[in-house]
Amino acid sequence: MILTRRDFTGLALAAPLLATSAYAADTWPPSPDPALWRVDVPPQQEGMAEGGPNGAVYYRVYGEAGGRTPILTLHGGPAGGHTYMRPYTGLAEGRQVVLYDQSGCGRSARPADLAHYTVERYVEEVEAVRRFLRFDKVIVLGHSWGGILAPAYAAAYPDRVEAIILAGAAAQVSDYAEAAHRWLAAMGPKAVATVREAEKTGKTDSPAYQEVLDRYYHAHVVRLKTWPQWLNDTFSEIDDNPVYKAMNGPSEFSVTGSLAAVDLRPKLKRLHMPVLVTCGEFDEAPPWVGRRIVAALPKARLHAFTGLAHCAHIEDPKTVIAAMGSFVGGLG
Repeated sequence: MILTRRDFTGLALAAPLLATSAYAADTWPPSPDPALWRVDVPPQQEGMAEGGPNGAVYYRVYGEAGGRTPILTLHGGPAGGHTYMRPYTGLAEGRQVVLYDQSGCGRSARPADLAHYTVERYVEEVEAVRRFLRFDKVIVLGHSWGGILAPAYAAAYPDRVEAIILAGAAAQVSDYAEAAHRWLAAMGPKAVATVREAEKTGKTDSPAYQEVLDRYYHAHVVRLKTWPQWLNDTFSEIDDNPVYKAMNGPSEFSVTGSLAAVDLRPKLKRLHMPVLVTCGEFDEAPPWVGRRIVAALPKARLHAFTGLAHCAHIEDPKTVIAAMGSFVGGLG
């Protein structure tokens, strides 16, 4: 049977994933209280934000207006959609938190021309959402690909950004590829040989290659034995979405899309607002990647979550929201 991302995202592995005991399934964090994922919490406002370069985008606003600077969240993927970002609405204490589907996914506009999906157009889309919601300034919170988009937006519109939170982000996309291959090496020579052979022959849909990806995702994306159905659905949607393949490539081991050459370091040096960089110990963008971002930013600090991975906000939302809440609460 040929496995796809849809098939393997729901699996619970009983055996150790990698050669070292640190990657054994019994070391993964326990599943949190599902209420902390906040997937069923209704928004105070939702609708379609007009004015973006790729068309209207679907948004949801949590929290009441009139409080402190709102948080505008930018999901990953690309084309990951807003649903898996809902745990971040726990930050809606005395401020609004906005989630939206970037164009090309979810309920938002989906131009057929893949040339429409560029960092520059997504930056203008962020600005269109801010203008539509009539926010003077925002705190941008970007996860994964959103952690590339967030500083790119801040560099283009610095007067509109009070602060930045980068979760599982990288200063250059090549850092993701480097990290993926470091983790792959930790999985052992058999896994390395499987990936190299599949990518050489183009047979990345082979069962052996998909098994390595399965292990990688459970060790470095979401370290939970059982994934909730809404998360499985998110990964299924990414797997079916041509935007992901066009911008990223076939997998984390093979970043061949339009983002491959993106390097934000020159722009990061110009950002003088406070920045919190977060990552998990076993993240796709692990602490050494986070330190590279911090080194390129004038006012940044790193918070690494012990035992967690790329989607730390899903694995342990209580800890992640507390750390980010402390940061935004101290902005004044």
